[in-house]
Amino acid sequence: MAESPPKQLTMNRRSFLKKSGKMYLGLVAAGMMIGTYSFKVERFWYQIKEVQLKINNLPKAFEGWKIVQFSDVHLGFHYGVEDFQPVIKMINGLKPDVIFFTGDLIQIGNNEPEAAIPLLQSLKGIRGGKWAVIGNHDFYTKDKVIQVFQRSQFKVLENSHDFIESNQQRLYIAGIDDMMYGNPNIKKAVKGLTEQDCVLLLAHEPDIADESILHPISAQFSGHSHGGQVRIPFYGPIIRQELAQKYSDGLYQVGERKMSLYVNRGIGTTGLAFRLFCRPEITVFRL
Repeated sequence: MAESPPKQLTMNRRSFLKKSGKMYLGLVAAGMMIGTYSFKVERFWYQIKEVQLKINNLPKAFEGWKIVQFSDVHLGFHYGVEDFQPVIKMINGLKPDVIFFTGDLIQIGNNEPEAAIPLLQSLKGIRGGKWAVIGNHDFYTKDKVIQVFQRSQFKVLENSHDFIESNQQRLYIAGIDDMMYGNPNIKKAVKGLTEQDCVLLLAHEPDIADESILHPISAQFSGHSHGGQVRIPFYGPIIRQELAQKYSDGLYQVGERKMSLYVNRGIGTTGLAFRLFCRPEITVFRL
């Protein structure tokens, strides 16, 4: 007849299984809480981030001007115009002198970007104008997206530049076509400009900064990376977007000239509709 296991061993096994079960349930509960927070809370917890920006050759007439940048709205299945409304209200509350949009108004598959027109039109009272470039998600309905911006009084830059004038001094704004699917041409965008001019470049994908420094560009503004969407403390972004591998979030000084590059984390999400330790961002620059 087989001997029964000692009572002490039986109790240890029961205790271990009980503790393991509680730990498993705890991990499941924690995972559900993090998932709910990432989906329902953080991706709508917009951060207004203020950045003091030193720009080479900045004309004195523009010192103290306020630029507001937003990017990567990704209007579509996971993010609608009703979600976008608070962002517009926040931007208007900042009273910007200039607005930059750095690409991806819509998510691939959204063929009706016109729904954004009333909100984009409501960005008013901006003495330096509203400026935009196209992103990789916009590219599939590029003509429609450009029309949406133009009807909303945005100047869309596509391998071109224009300028803002104040007290007979000029601040040049340049922009390029999408780097992933378009035909970006920085040389064409800054044609006729020199190292003595102050040129701010809008480029959706940030990693093109390593080429930007070869041209007379004072600062570059980009998006696309989403900051990784999910970031681990002391580690950084889990997912690095193509063409945002090197520059993924925040302010960089690129090359020997120390050209300022700023990478905005964006408003919406792409892929999975989650954000963790990576809040959506509206950036305010004081020149």
